[in-house]
Amino acid sequence: MQRPGGDSETRWKRHIVRQLCHRDLQQHAAFRDLVQSYNKLLEKSVFLKDLTEKIQTEPLNHAARSPSSASHSPGPSDLHAIQKEIADLKASNGELAYEACELKKQVQERDDQLKEQSVRVAEFLDLLEGHRLQRQCLEEEEVRLVCANADLKENYDRLLYRRLLVEQNLHEKETEQREVIETMTRKKAMQAEQQNNLNERRKDEMWKSLVKRALRKTVSAEGDLRQQCSADSLDSRSLDMSRSSDREKLQPRKNRSQSMIALGSSRFVGAIRNLFDLNFRKEPTDCEMEDSWYNPSSVCVICSPPKRALYSQEIHDSEIHAVRFSPNSKMVATGGADRTVKIWYIVGGQLHIHQILQGSNGGITSIEFDPSGLQLLAASFDGSAHLWKLDGRANESLTGHKGKVTAARFKMSLHRAVTCSMDRTIREWDLHKAACVRCIPVSSYCSDVVCSDLYMIRGHHDKKIRFWDSSSHSKSWPPRSEHCVREVTLEEKITSLSIGQDQTQLLSCSRDDALNLIDLRQGNVLQVFRADGFKCGCDWTKAILSPDSSYAMAGSSDGTIFIWNAQTALLERSLNGEHSAAVNAVAWSLSGDFVVSVDRGRKAVLWSEY
Repeated sequence: MQRPGGDSETRWKRHIVRQLCHRDLQQHAAFRDLVQSYNKLLEKSVFLKDLTEKIQTEPLNHAARSPSSASHSPGPSDLHAIQKEIADLKASNGELAYEACELKKQVQERDDQLKEQSVRVAEFLDLLEGHRLQRQCLEEEEVRLVCANADLKENYDRLLYRRLLVEQNLHEKETEQREVIETMTRKKAMQAEQQNNLNERRKDEMWKSLVKRALRKTVSAEGDLRQQCSADSLDSRSLDMSRSSDREKLQPRKNRSQSMIALGSSRFVGAIRNLFDLNFRKEPTDCEMEDSWYNPSSVCVICSPPKRALYSQEIHDSEIHAVRFSPNSKMVATGGADRTVKIWYIVGGQLHIHQILQGSNGGITSIEFDPSGLQLLAASFDGSAHLWKLDGRANESLTGHKGKVTAARFKMSLHRAVTCSMDRTIREWDLHKAACVRCIPVSSYCSDVVCSDLYMIRGHHDKKIRFWDSSSHSKSWPPRSEHCVREVTLEEKITSLSIGQDQTQLLSCSRDDALNLIDLRQGNVLQVFRADGFKCGCDWTKAILSPDSSYAMAGSSDGTIFIWNAQTALLERSLNGEHSAAVNAVAWSLSGDFVVSVDRGRKAVLWSEY
């Protein structure tokens, strides 16, 4: 069998032979004249040598043949001519000999060049042979690589097919999981609706029985008209009794029920009513008439901890101190040391700038939306709080503090606000007049304040949480009590407070790297949250409760976000890899869909459970 490349090998050999023949012809033509000249010179040299010898021997032979040589010897002129001719012949012979030597030398040089070229030709032949062998090896390697590539392509196609199958199975499982979650949510909603309907029926039956009992005791038998009037009067009195009993239920008790229905005018109750479309048969109270503008937003009943980051970007020119979601969970506000408050829309898992609020002469320390979402209150290091109307009207400044304002909060109403400052005072404000209506001196620097229907709660640097009476159901102003009604002492100074939507639990963050969950009904600590690696980054680190009060969340000094289970106090999840600086604040939307965290590195991260 003919070896691969045999034809090509024969072709290049023939090509080399042709090139050598061509070179011989060229060199033979170049040296042909030289050889002919050299041969002519040799012939002339031989001829001159014979002529010289003949001339030298000819006089002697002539003298021997002629007896009268003495009388017939050549004259001086003849000898001179012969000698001159001999000299010319010798000179000509020398030149020819020199030319012959030069030509011989050139011939020798050409022979040397020919030898060198022959050696180079041999080297090139060896190199060509090596390249031929290398090419053969590369062709064999190419064949092997093509086979290996075909095997890899087959394996890749097989793995790709398996991957598609796994992704399809994963998608089916996720769909099944969502369906199961939706089914469970619908069942829980139906159970809650059934339970509420049952409670409504029981309540209606109770009122009917009370009215009938009252009618039996008070209706006289003097006539149908008097009986009807008496029934109407008793019916109105019974309704008044029901209203008074409802108001009594709203007053604080030592053993207060955990039912969310007994929370008065809190935002969480309104959200639950809208969520399940419940219609309580209750006449509006004075406070509810005053705040009839309030339209509660939807609140997530069951929250899940976030899993992944949807958006991560530096959004301020300096470190960020505060973040807060709007009541409708569609907007989020951030503020920091660059003296601005920025409002962002959440669209497609991204933060899009909507509005920039300016006017503060110091860094922003806290932010809060009013329940309608149309106003924003921010505390500032310039010794004042700033109220912005988001509908475009001019902003107002609440001035009067002599130190940095660390927190500013609405008091469950559009018209009241509370601020705390480093000048060791708490001020309550009438937002209609932008005037201070109450100044409370305190014994320690106040770091944060929150408000409920019943209390105004403050966290201090002397390690104490103080409760002041702030009942929103009192018709008088200021409230009845001017003194602290309760204190809770912790291990270290408090950095932030967060109250649950049902107003039964309070979460505090302190400098001993711990979070404490406090029962507002009993005033005792329910849970203490700690974790390896969690460290409170600064004196204004803010921790929060989830909308359903099932989880507690806070950011650490190393950029990690920790999430604890509020029932078991165990670490549920930690989120890291996005923040490289200390996390100052976190916010959880009321819908439960998003969490936003901000840090000292000017970065904000949007988290979600999906």
